[in-house]
Amino acid sequence: MKKPKIEVNRLNLGTLMSDFGQGEIRVPRFQRDFVWKRVDILKLLDSMYNEYPIGTIFLWDAPASLNHLLRDIEELGQPPLSLKQGYKFILDGQQRLTSLYAVIKGLQIEDEDYRKISVDLSNRDDSRSSFVYQRSDNKRWVSISDLLAYDIFEIYNNLPNDDNKKRFTEFRSALSEYPFSVVAVSDMEINDAIEIFERINRQGRKLTRYDLISASVSEFFDLRQRSEEDIINQLKADFGEVEETSIPQAVALNKKGRTDHDTQLNLTAKDINSVWDDTAKCFALAVDFVKTNVGVARKSFLPYDAILPLLAHYFFRTGSKPIKEFEHRKQLEYWFWQSAFSQRYTDKSQSRMNEDTAWIKQLVNSNKPFEQLTIANENDLIESSMGRTTSAIRNGLLCLFNVKKPLHFINGMELDLGSDPLLRFTRAEKHHIFPAAFLKRTGHDARRVDSICNFCFIPADLNKSIGDIPPSEYMRELRNSYSSREEFERVMRSHLIPVASDSAIWTDDYDRFLKQRAKLLIEEVKQLCGIIPRVEQENLDPVVNRLEIALRDKIHHTLLAANDYSYWKHSIPGDVKRRIEDSIEKHVSKSPGSRKSQYEDPRKKLDFCDVSDYPKIIVKKDNWPLFGGVFKSKNECERVLDDFREFRAALKHNREVESMLYHRAQAAIIWLTETLELDLSRN
Repeated sequence: MKKPKIEVNRLNLGTLMSDFGQGEIRVPRFQRDFVWKRVDILKLLDSMYNEYPIGTIFLWDAPASLNHLLRDIEELGQPPLSLKQGYKFILDGQQRLTSLYAVIKGLQIEDEDYRKISVDLSNRDDSRSSFVYQRSDNKRWVSISDLLAYDIFEIYNNLPNDDNKKRFTEFRSALSEYPFSVVAVSDMEINDAIEIFERINRQGRKLTRYDLISASVSEFFDLRQRSEEDIINQLKADFGEVEETSIPQAVALNKKGRTDHDTQLNLTAKDINSVWDDTAKCFALAVDFVKTNVGVARKSFLPYDAILPLLAHYFFRTGSKPIKEFEHRKQLEYWFWQSAFSQRYTDKSQSRMNEDTAWIKQLVNSNKPFEQLTIANENDLIESSMGRTTSAIRNGLLCLFNVKKPLHFINGMELDLGSDPLLRFTRAEKHHIFPAAFLKRTGHDARRVDSICNFCFIPADLNKSIGDIPPSEYMRELRNSYSSREEFERVMRSHLIPVASDSAIWTDDYDRFLKQRAKLLIEEVKQLCGIIPRVEQENLDPVVNRLEIALRDKIHHTLLAANDYSYWKHSIPGDVKRRIEDSIEKHVSKSPGSRKSQYEDPRKKLDFCDVSDYPKIIVKKDNWPLFGGVFKSKNECERVLDDFREFRAALKHNREVESMLYHRAQAAIIWLTETLELDLSRN
């Protein structure tokens, strides 16, 4: 008959203590405090005396090959470990067993004398425990080690009265006969044993693979201490506390090229030490990358913990140096965004990490691009809650908002999302565009109130004053506080909040607003993920030139068709005309043989336009009906042209184009190309 892998036994105290004393049951290295504090021991004894349940003891009958995970605790007086013998590991209940063993044996561990744990035989008050920390006098107070000793007759016979003798017998019987529930697991791999343990031990401190790895090498390399000193504490102040489990993952990747559980568990102290300094340096580079390039202001913004060890491995493969290749940065950004919005590491995280490790190797060796994943759709964004702090989509959108460099609603200044006060903005109960109180008052589904599409970084004072005011009212008041509508819309663009005339904000239509904002967000997500085709950097200058010519041609032909050549007089805003005429005069004065009459043609005048002039012409009140069919949305048109202007200025003046500006410029170029029906295939 096949022996079961799990056995549940009922054992008494004597049997358990005998097995423990003979060394058949052992304490693993990953258990930190192996004996309870005095007050906890007294409570344990009182529970046993009153026949209260004290929890299950969980043992694992482990093979001898894992003896390096055991602690040889000299203070407990167990026999020396044998390299050939298998032992039962205490995975749950070790503090109960070791505490009872220390008390029954009357041990002294560090400064604690467990022989002084005694029972008060004279106590008749049921409201307080009879178990005390008191040196035994074998009359009123009797040490638990003496109470449960084999030879008790001398102490028993010398007790002062029959009541004390009676209570002596009651306490001895209650403790020695207390039924312990012991679950023993055998014939199982370490991963299966841990999985069982974690499912049983939901209330206490969970055993992790990090504990096992730390334990297996602790004699030669203190992984826990070095992780805290060299990585965790170094990054905590400016980024937050990285997960300790990410560190052995990075070590395994750098040393073995894999990060599955078995690879991590088989790391030796020599393995870890050989790559430790570079791993610590690469971890810092990984954190710098996510902060600088993809908007991870703090650790709480990170979509998945797996991202940092994988990035650390990239830097390890490239010699522990910052990224120099533009293509590498671009592909790693695509990988980050697609991982977040495809929820790549929600399940099968170890196999996904190994797959991405293989890709990183190919990226370094041959610039292989990251293969496109299926990302979230608009409905996924609507259904994502701000309250789900472990949601990859939620955290990915926080990073996206940071990339957009959101502006303060009141003063228009750029918000620092990494600052401590602003970290509170990520709480779900705050910063709703449609106020929560308004939505609840108007009968909306409470589950959708905290949709990520209803979230933005609203200043605390404004957030408090909004209360349950409809968004149409407070937004209109906010818009009127700006010197121009353009400035208001620029601030709202930085939060990706739709405020054009057709925005559902102005009609307080929440369901339609969620759809409108989700559309804006998903367009940004697709751009960041590289799903929308990009124009290569080396071709950007001629592309910018062609787009400017196409814009001028579109303005010229549209206004010419409606107003003939007199459109310059009636359709061009006064400030634009004055600036262009001044530019023409300066050009003529500096160009011998040139005459002002050469530039009477309005199309030639348009060649002196600045990019900032285009939106002024297009959205002019009398002109917009002519251009609306082409550009569709005033708000979108102005946002795109603003991004295009900023990018053009950097390009023309040979300034370095930052990654975030490059993303926005790519989106603007694609939007303009499609809107103007321009063929850029020859660029």
